[in-house]
Amino acid sequence: MKIAVLMGGNSAEREVSLHSGEAVVEALQRSGTDVFACDYEGDIRNFLSKLAEADVVFMALHGGEGENGTVQGVLEEESIVYTGSGPDASALAMDKVASKKLMVENELPTPDWEFFTSCEDFEASGEKNRNYPLIVKPNGEGSTVGLTIVKSEAELLPAVQTAEKCGSGILLEEYIPGRELTVGILGEEALPCIEILPLHDHYDYECKYTAGMSNYICPAEISAALASQLAQSSLAIHNLLGCRHYSRVDYRLSPEGSFFCLEVNTLPGLTDTSLVPKAAAVVEISFEDLVLKLCTMALHGR
Repeated sequence: MKIAVLMGGNSAEREVSLHSGEAVVEALQRSGTDVFACDYEGDIRNFLSKLAEADVVFMALHGGEGENGTVQGVLEEESIVYTGSGPDASALAMDKVASKKLMVENELPTPDWEFFTSCEDFEASGEKNRNYPLIVKPNGEGSTVGLTIVKSEAELLPAVQTAEKCGSGILLEEYIPGRELTVGILGEEALPCIEILPLHDHYDYECKYTAGMSNYICPAEISAALASQLAQSSLAIHNLLGCRHYSRVDYRLSPEGSFFCLEVNTLPGLTDTSLVPKAAAVVEISFEDLVLKLCTMALHGR
């Protein structure tokens, strides 16, 4: 099996993607697999001939067109086999409003929200009585890019302006106090739940990707009943979105014990601080085995 690891891309998460890609390449090399890296910028179509040399393209992209279904759509057109979710599921998961609507329709709890297409749209809506703190974030970015915890009305407009720069619409989301949890999906099974303990007041970009900036408890110290509920909820939204191979579902757990789904990540990080590899290790799946398992799923159409 010859594998191309596609990394880099054009999004705000390019550097994270490069770290993920390098980790995957090294893992495949350790396992004796025939592997080569493909760091792309610009138009993915310029790299298709190189990618077509492989049996499987391992998608180590994060954010932007690498995770919103654009690259996946091009690979589908060329009948190139790749890991991770297809174009429709990728686009749906990246669109936070669309995926949250799907959660509500299927009685999966998610924080309340308002959506605005632009800062102008937000300002035209007029003043409202809002509860603070609240979350302001772009509708179509990952890794907390452009996210702000707004603690007062005076901070709201600058936060909206920050989120608008990402060009995907603006989400104002109810802030859920409590604990940060995440559940990885591998194949058709949920991995053990992880609790994230960031050193900052939320799990921001620095805490996600800087070693020592967060602590992790896996399995999370929660009841067996709650762990089962989270696993079932994660599998449900993974399947509702049409995801395949793997994903990661992020939650907040309120002090009262209620959980709220924040979003689904169709191409979770694979760096040395990433969460899916940590959860897989708890059930004795090494990083090398995890990467190979994903490639095998893609190759055999599972």
